[in-house]
Amino acid sequence: MMIIDSREQKPLWDPKRFKVKIQKLDEGDYTTVSLLNKAHAERKSPIDLYGSLIQNHNRFAAEIQRAIEKDLSFAVFVECTEKTFIAKRFLGGCRLKVKPAVLAKVVKTFTSRYPIEFIWCKNRDDLRDKMCMWFVQRMDELGIKK
Repeated sequence: MMIIDSREQKPLWDPKRFKVKIQKLDEGDYTTVSLLNKAHAERKSPIDLYGSLIQNHNRFAAEIQRAIEKDLSFAVFVECTEKTFIAKRFLGGCRLKVKPAVLAKVVKTFTSRYPIEFIWCKNRDDLRDKMCMWFVQRMDELGIKK
């Protein structure tokens, strides 16, 4: 069963249509019952990721650091491709001041500094599919039965 953070604004799974558990997660927006405190995933729209990397860098880094300290597998799932993000070709991207080359460097620096992965997705459906696959892979790595 999927666990969704109680503060998640746009859940990938509608609690009215899917059997999910809503609870506060200190790191990430999603996990499963069997992966709670083992593997968590963060969902970001492109504008959210920009804000996390540029404007709220310290808060985002602190969340990642907490995940590291707890030995969590942690991934950030982004609702656009890396190319689209770097080019700022997303809703609101044209108003952002950071140049694409700088944005690319920030992404590269962040991923090299922290042991997390950014998983770039074409859209929400692709993100949901990739997140499910990521959780299945973590369960396999940890020897957790499905």
